[in-house]
Amino acid sequence: MDTAQRLTLVGTAALALAWLVWPSPDRPETETVAPDTTPTVWANWDTEPVDWPGLVEGRAWTPLAFLDEDDPKTDAALGTDETGALLYLERDALGEATATTVAEPGAVPGVIAAAATDDRLAWIVSIPDEQGRVASQLWTAPRGEDGRPGPGELLTADTGDVIASGSAYDLQFAAEGLHWLSMARSETRVTEHRSVPVGGGEVAVDELGGSWQAAAWPWLASAGSDSLGGAQLVRGDTGAGVKVFAGEDELTLCSATWCRLVVTAADGSRIDLVRPDGTGRVTVAEGFTSAVSPDVGLIDRFEPLSESVSAVGEGLRVTLFDLEAGEAFLVASTASGTGADARSLWWSTGTGELLVWHVLDLTRLA
Repeated sequence: MDTAQRLTLVGTAALALAWLVWPSPDRPETETVAPDTTPTVWANWDTEPVDWPGLVEGRAWTPLAFLDEDDPKTDAALGTDETGALLYLERDALGEATATTVAEPGAVPGVIAAAATDDRLAWIVSIPDEQGRVASQLWTAPRGEDGRPGPGELLTADTGDVIASGSAYDLQFAAEGLHWLSMARSETRVTEHRSVPVGGGEVAVDELGGSWQAAAWPWLASAGSDSLGGAQLVRGDTGAGVKVFAGEDELTLCSATWCRLVVTAADGSRIDLVRPDGTGRVTVAEGFTSAVSPDVGLIDRFEPLSESVSAVGEGLRVTLFDLEAGEAFLVASTASGTGADARSLWWSTGTGELLVWHVLDLTRLA
């Protein structure tokens, strides 16, 4: 496996972690836990999460995205199982869930990114070839009137060494095409912005020097070491850019509308959010807290955060910082896993047959 391919599976995983905390300081082995008086999301907004079983038809799954369905009686989601297969899941009004296998690559990592519109799904599959080199393909499938996917079709195998950082924008529908980023196979760091028409055709490739992360179309943001001491935002359609200024010790991680500034010291990290033009700066967390998502400022208002409070089991405390109110709200005092897409936050409790994914639609709070 060559350098570029290792970046696809290992380096991009490290990049995703860098987007959350840079670096993570060592937590003290013991500390006094005071009563949690943080106001809760549930009391402030008078709402509750939607619960999904973590085991559906005998298969444990991890969410990729929760879909905005028109039918209020049925929820839908995309997720992967431990084999890397892509699942389309439905949950009825009684909380019962069913799963349809959309893609079954047969090897890990399998499906590494997915995207959806009302009438189509798309996903990227990455698996080793006969020589052990990672090869990727972009697939698509139509969605019927009920939202369920039809048979998958290979759109292109000309994907490059795909960058998958866990962002909601690793693969996205935009401007009548599908867009993703890849790492060029070159002696210097070069990121490729790749796109292909939804109906198929030639893959367009635009090169950008350095490391970059996808944000909501049409924006791309500098990433990794290229975002220490400041960052850049550039439009993928016109090439126009914005320079984001920060202190030399601040890791600067941007979305289209917010930037996350992370400073790490021996006693923990400080996380600030600021608009790309430098306005609206606010501290959202200090200590041993990290961001849940590589995407910053979800729906232009919320920053989900998690803090490790235990070495084992359900050891995560999950909060939601409301940028409009300027304060954090408690989501869960104990969780075992977290995740987010462009509009939803989720966390898990329990294990095995008792595993449950709890989902909060952030648009209902706004």
